[in-house]
Amino acid sequence: MPFETPNLISSDICIPQQIKTDLFVIRPLEVTDAKADYEAVMESRDRIKNTFGPNHPWPPTDLTLEQNRIDLAWHQKEHQRRDSFTYTIYDPDTETELGCLYIQPTQIDDYDAAVYFWTSMTANQRDLVDQITACIRRWVSEDWPLEKVIYPGRDVPWEDYQTLKPN
Repeated sequence: MPFETPNLISSDICIPQQIKTDLFVIRPLEVTDAKADYEAVMESRDRIKNTFGPNHPWPPTDLTLEQNRIDLAWHQKEHQRRDSFTYTIYDPDTETELGCLYIQPTQIDDYDAAVYFWTSMTANQRDLVDQITACIRRWVSEDWPLEKVIYPGRDVPWEDYQTLKPN
């Protein structure tokens, strides 16, 4: 029997597909984004290495474009299955990725989901980090069908997050 995970959001509930601003678009990450995503990840590796925790191995120094393409295909499939949701944050004029957003299930009591995101060196150089952060927080809070989310490593320090009680 194949491994089954519960949907983060059931199939009878609409999930937001994208948000557009004057400076960037947030939309589902697809395997066709592999090159732009890879470039953003590798240029920003030192900046984003703690996105999923202080000891998380992503992104590895030897990540290849092909490995990244596989990761993106997996994220795309998770999105289709509604298990978790990964979005690209990009500049539609230059097709430059400015970061990624991940909305994932959590086993922490009292939370519906964990939200992780990273912004690229390019987003930092363009002074977009605060605008992207505010947009993500507003979008998740206002448009997502989630009651309570946690932003590990942002609102809750990693050392505190790791001590929260799983359900």
